[in-house]
This record gives sequence, C-alpha cells and structure tokens, in this order.
Amino acid sequence: MDGPLHGFRIVELAFWAAGPAATCVLADWGAEVIKIEPPDGDPIRALTTGAMMDDDIPADPMLQLLNHNKRSITLDLNRAAARNMLIRLIERSDVFVTNLRLPALSRLGLDYPTIAKTNQRIIYASFTAYGHLGAECSRVGFDYGAAWARTGLMAMIGEPGTAPPAPRPAMVDLPSGLALAGAISAALLRRERTGGGCHVLTSLLEMGLWMNAVDLTIAISGRSRPQPESRSCRPNPLVNSYRCKDGHWVYLLLVQSERHWASLCKALGHPEWITDQRFLTGDLRHRNNRELTGLLDKLFATNTLSEWARRLDAHNLVWSAVQSIEEVLGDPQVRAMNMFQDVNQPSGEKRRIIRSPVNFDMVRTEPLNSAPELGQHTEEIALELGYSWEDIAYLREARAFG
Repeated sequence: MDGPLHGFRIVELAFWAAGPAATCVLADWGAEVIKIEPPDGDPIRALTTGAMMDDDIPADPMLQLLNHNKRSITLDLNRAAARNMLIRLIERSDVFVTNLRLPALSRLGLDYPTIAKTNQRIIYASFTAYGHLGAECSRVGFDYGAAWARTGLMAMIGEPGTAPPAPRPAMVDLPSGLALAGAISAALLRRERTGGGCHVLTSLLEMGLWMNAVDLTIAISGRSRPQPESRSCRPNPLVNSYRCKDGHWVYLLLVQSERHWASLCKALGHPEWITDQRFLTGDLRHRNNRELTGLLDKLFATNTLSEWARRLDAHNLVWSAVQSIEEVLGDPQVRAMNMFQDVNQPSGEKRRIIRSPVNFDMVRTEPLNSAPELGQHTEEIALELGYSWEDIAYLREARAFG
C-alpha cells in the first residue's frame, strides 16, 4: 500500500547529508521527491568512502542511503531559464526543502518571501548549519563542527584530558533530517486544516544543542557544571562498560542502582557485597566508585560475555553487549526488525541500505528504487511541467541544464 505521504510532491534543493536525509525520510513515507542538482551534481556524489560492493565496483553507500526513491533534474540556477523552470516546479509542489545559504537564496530569488508569493500553500523548509538568526546565520558548516564541536557534545565524551574524539559520519545529520521530516509533516497537517503554507526552519546547531540538552539544562540551572566522566570513576559504577574474558565488552545499565544492587551482587556470585559497608548505598558507591569499578573490572575479566549474559538475564538486569559493526549486521534482533532494505539498481541487482527508523502498519517493506543518475529525469520532469520538446531543446541551447 502507499505510504502516508503519497500524493505530496517535495522539491529538494539541498546537498550533502542533512537536507537530503529529510527528503529521504519523506520519500520513504510515500512522497514524490524531485532532487535539483547543479550540472556537476550534489557533492556527495564525489565523496570518497573507500566502500566496495560485491562486484568490486566502487560505490558511495551514502548516495544510496540519502537519495534512493528520488528523481534527479540538473539546473544551472545562474541562468534565468533554469530559475524559471524551478519556480514553475515549486508552484506545482507541496514542499520546498533547501540548505542553500540565505544570501544565495536571496540572490536567486528563492528565499521564502519570494516563493510564498508564487505559492501561498508551499511548506518551505530551510536547513542551515548555525541557525537563521545571529551573525553566523550564513556560515558554512557540517555536523562535526556546528553540532558536535560547537555545542559541547564533543567535549563531554571520551576520557577527560585526552584529545576530542572523532565523530562518526552523519550522526547528527541523520536525526536532523528525521526531525525536519517530522516538522514538514506537521506543517502539511496544519495546511490541510487552514489552507496556508508556512516556513519551517532548523539547523545543525539546534539539533546539537537538543542532543546535549541534559548537560546544558543542568548547567543553566547553575547548580553544577557537567564535566566529562572517566569510566574509572563514574558516579554510578553500575552504568559502565566492563571487558570480559573473551575480549567482548558488556555495558551495565542499572540506572536505579538501589533497586538492582542486590540482584547484581547475586548475579556476579558475590552476595556478600550486598552488605559491604563500602557499597551499601548509592551515595557510598559513588564515593567509592574507583574501588568498585576496579573490583568489577577484575570480576568481569574472569568469564566470557555469553556467561555474563546468562547470569545477568537470570536476574532480570538491564545490560547490552558492545557490538562491532560486523556483529550488528548479524544481530538476530536487528534482522527481525527488517532494518536492512534492498535498493533496486538499474542493472537489476539489489544493494542493501539501512532504512529510516519509522514504521507504518499500512506500508509493506518492498525494494526501494536506486538513487538517480545525475539529471536522469530532467526531460521527463520538464515534459510534466508542460514544456514541449522544442522548449527543452531551447533550454539545452541556453545551458539551463548545464
């Protein structure tokens, strides 16, 4: 069956990860997405990841991840004929998503006030690095900087006193895209009720602040200034990682330490710790956290992860294995959730990606369409907009398509 956004048309003028992630989610939810690219394409097409597929043909998995189920049209927006074509497309669409900088949008006549005059029902979604207000609203940025480094996230992870850790690719881009997709859906619902469009805005900076909201809220309260924690002296040693005999790590997640302390001691084979005066209460375990962590380090090193898993589960304790990427790919629970989805390639082959993390009970999980070739649908979309073949020939001569 069709997804919940079937029948809505989204125009995407966005590059790299966060903006395309939003439209990728909307496409997964059933919307038609038309991707506007410059003549040399979205820069992510040229991003080298070193990934190799089964047939040894180099490919960029991020291109498939973020751009499947879309159509692509190339337009040189420095040319008036191309801008006119884009305006005509936006007039016939429900949503316009862009992460171009504000000065560029104004110069091209694609800013919100201008677009809203041509389509009063448009949902105009802007994505920026540092927000739409303030002196840095037009500054270029990526999630490593605007979200991880700028908002305190990077400073709060890793061992204190060591170099800031390197984030993994697109870890803020993807949830930012999901958040924007949700906001666009809410705006579409409002439009169904009122008839009016609106401007939806978000940024990597705002998402980074939201992801670090607990520590920032504590700091705002003035009661304390959160600091990065070493695993050797966590305030609650029952929320920590411990290495097992076979080299695997187990992560204890006993947030309610008073509730679970006795059960943990029994699971570990040390019931005498329950009444140990050093660890009798959560406050004492905090004061003696280095000592308790040291004891747990030695103890977990005496058995394999599977043995500890059996014991912890027998006492209904909350924990998780710290898995490698290879282990995640083979995880039975991950596979049960059908998170790996096939993408049909033009050759007839199928590639696998991770699908977006929302389920609708009316939608069947079926193979997705491959990310489009650069400009693959340019003529097709021009014809849908009412251009004749003579018009298309003129636009090519005028280099509107690059």
